[in-house]
Amino acid sequence: MRDLANDLGIELSRSPNPLYRIRIDEPGQQGFEAVAFTLILNASNRPATRAEALGQAIAQSDGALFDRNPLLLVFDYNQSRFLVVAAATLFGAFAKEAAKREIPASGSSSFSLTPNFEHRTITMYANVSGNDVWAGDLPPLDGDALIVGLKAVRSATEAAPVASIVEAVKKRLAATPTVAVGDPNPAVLTVPLDEFSGDDIRIDSRSWRMILTAIRSSPAVILVGPPGTGKTALLSKAVRTLSGDPQFVPEGGVFHDPLWATPDESWTARDLVGGDTIVDGQIRFRPGWVVRAIADDRWLILDEANRADMDRIFGGLLTWLSGGTVAIGSEHSGNGAREILLGWTAGASSVSEGEEQRAIRYKAGANWRLLGTYNALDAQRVFRFGQALGRRFVRVPVPALTPDLFVEVLGERASRLSADLRQAVARLYAAHHASPATVLGPALFLAMCGYLASAIALRDESANIADNTLSEELLAEAYVVHIGTWLAQLEPSDRDGLRDRAQQSGVFSDAEWSWIETMIESLA
Repeated sequence: MRDLANDLGIELSRSPNPLYRIRIDEPGQQGFEAVAFTLILNASNRPATRAEALGQAIAQSDGALFDRNPLLLVFDYNQSRFLVVAAATLFGAFAKEAAKREIPASGSSSFSLTPNFEHRTITMYANVSGNDVWAGDLPPLDGDALIVGLKAVRSATEAAPVASIVEAVKKRLAATPTVAVGDPNPAVLTVPLDEFSGDDIRIDSRSWRMILTAIRSSPAVILVGPPGTGKTALLSKAVRTLSGDPQFVPEGGVFHDPLWATPDESWTARDLVGGDTIVDGQIRFRPGWVVRAIADDRWLILDEANRADMDRIFGGLLTWLSGGTVAIGSEHSGNGAREILLGWTAGASSVSEGEEQRAIRYKAGANWRLLGTYNALDAQRVFRFGQALGRRFVRVPVPALTPDLFVEVLGERASRLSADLRQAVARLYAAHHASPATVLGPALFLAMCGYLASAIALRDESANIADNTLSEELLAEAYVVHIGTWLAQLEPSDRDGLRDRAQQSGVFSDAEWSWIETMIESLA
């Protein structure tokens, strides 16, 4: 990477993924070079993409990088398969798309890229597929096939409109939004989530800044909001973004993937912190999630934390979260057992268990984090964080999109649906949004759109049902399938108010709402 940067007179961003320079020489033919920027997946880790570095290199070199026939290599080493696309093809498609529409600026990365091995596509605001994507499995790949593929990359590069690509890339890189502190009208940005099926999460730039700053400055942070606002996805993206932050990754260091856990009502302090278990007939201490995460120097993320009674479970951890040291158990039940202590250290997370210390000390580093998500609506029906525990966490609100912004998202995500169906979904979203007791995020309603698109594609044209009746029936079915379980748990008065708003806006007739009520009885 350093050699290539020096050759081109540019800087290349650091990344855990390799960059390959390949030289192809054949007897009697002019040789050429190819440069592979990589995106590596392994079925458990989140992908880290070099699309950003590739775009930066194109812009900084004023297109000179194309003399090296750059390509993007997406490699899934869990299944030993790959996707390859010429940078000229990928960024050429992006340039054409950017010329047709305004692509929202992002506060985290300029090029949101999604690979799909099953469909053999790579999407970066525009879809690249077919012969433009070279897909295959590694075991059958030999030198001859490699040369054929790289020649195809060279051909695509030679035919590319380099000037227009460079112009589009530079414009995109210059479009990163900046929002002053206290700005009453923050820009709405899209946080690209490459690893979540290509979906993006809409959030205002001020809220995104709050999420990142809270994690940078506090050891315990929780995202709070109603269902469907993308809290888990935003937390995943925030972790990915911060995994390259020098504050958390010292020079030459490694950021370890966090541990993820989803608590439930059966959890006790033994699950979260640790407790006694029997090994070979002797009582021994078994580490819980917190202790395991510290021992491995990995952040801990508690998704939907209020599914468990955290006030009861945390116990002595309240003191620990305030910066203290607490005893959490004994090594075993025999003589000479060492006390197990949980504390903090200014350096990296560590475990010290020297015999002379008479204790096993688990120390969370200054940059160790306990993160979580908290479903504000379900907290009315599951568990709430008490004040003592709540004070130990920095809580960042993740509100639902306004109805106006949701209409924009529908236009982008549900273009396959008719305008009437999109309007019906938007009115239903607005009916939910009108009351704090029923507000939901956009994800559930976007899932409804997927159901509707599939149902319309598969419907029997000979059913002899009027289009407007069929549309209302399908909308009610999508509503029950995706929101029915939540709807069944609503207080009767809140559900009645929701019914009135939905009917007043013309979404459902009396007969269809009665059918919905009947169906959700089985989901309660």
